[in-house]
Amino acid sequence: MNLSIAEIGSMLDLRSDTATMPTEAMREAMRNAPLGDGGRTDLTGRGEDPTVYELEQLAAHITGKEDAIYLPTGSISNHIAMLTAVERGDKVLVEQSAHIYINEKFDFLPRYGGLVPVFYHLTKDYQIDPVEIATLLAANDAKAICLENTHNYSGGTCLTVASTETVCKVAHAKGLHVHLDGARIFNAAVALGVDVKELTAPVDSLMFCVSKGLCAPVGSLLVGTREFTGKARQVCKLMGTNMRQAGVIAAAGVVALKNNISRLKEDHDNAALLGKMLQGIDNAIMDPAADQTNFVYLNVTPTGMTAQQVVDGLGAKGLLVARMTDESIRLATRMGVSRTDVEKAAAIVKEYFASLK
Repeated sequence: MNLSIAEIGSMLDLRSDTATMPTEAMREAMRNAPLGDGGRTDLTGRGEDPTVYELEQLAAHITGKEDAIYLPTGSISNHIAMLTAVERGDKVLVEQSAHIYINEKFDFLPRYGGLVPVFYHLTKDYQIDPVEIATLLAANDAKAICLENTHNYSGGTCLTVASTETVCKVAHAKGLHVHLDGARIFNAAVALGVDVKELTAPVDSLMFCVSKGLCAPVGSLLVGTREFTGKARQVCKLMGTNMRQAGVIAAAGVVALKNNISRLKEDHDNAALLGKMLQGIDNAIMDPAADQTNFVYLNVTPTGMTAQQVVDGLGAKGLLVARMTDESIRLATRMGVSRTDVEKAAAIVKEYFASLK
């Protein structure tokens, strides 16, 4: 279904929390941000932009780590983490439907990153089985393990503090580097009611986005020890990710971390309401236990249609949703999606699925 920009702008958009727009506070901060040449780096690889430096220091502090690097996207942050932590040809444990493997791909493609995936699986309650990890490590000379929190393809589910600690303990006993794809780690912290440091303390490196639910227009942070980020900054230089006056966008990230974390609960509450309203649909499958944050997933297999056909059908009704797999669609709440919008979206979905019977 091909839509123009104008058509998309007139529709109710629940495709992703990437559709958030910067707040007025962010726009004001961006207008007034102190700037410097971020591409002119010192011996440690750090640039001269004071606002980027402020964001990096704030990101490190809030996650309980020593240092952080501001980067354009979460994908490039994950790539740099892998290029820093392991070498081409190394085996890396990764969940079979992890975003870093399914969507980003680069690190595990023979032509590019050249890493060899060793797959583990989530349990029925969306955690990681330490016994499976230990078994895989006994059979494979792996160098790293990738975690994801929240887990996108499992419906935005949260890896708990206990599960994170246990897996990291098993991995570290074998000398593995543990990297956390924490694009939405603050959603997990809010949903679990814990300080984000409890979820990040056991890992060696992590990436999180200040865009998505936190509403900044651009950017992610790669966080870890000073030793790790020192090596990562060298990789950044090779990858061409150093930016010049990036403080003009980093300023929005500062506002995001200072002001927008607690408001994620509103998105979660709206998603919970949406999920509850959609539970009565009998020609779609959903797992209410998976609706922990700001996503609602529907498996559309009972309709006899593909997910893309359902996406197109809902689009014709004025509702934009995301196709995630051939069988599933996703509805995402975010800032700018109100309770009224959620109720409207639920009505459209229910009427549409009823028409398919």
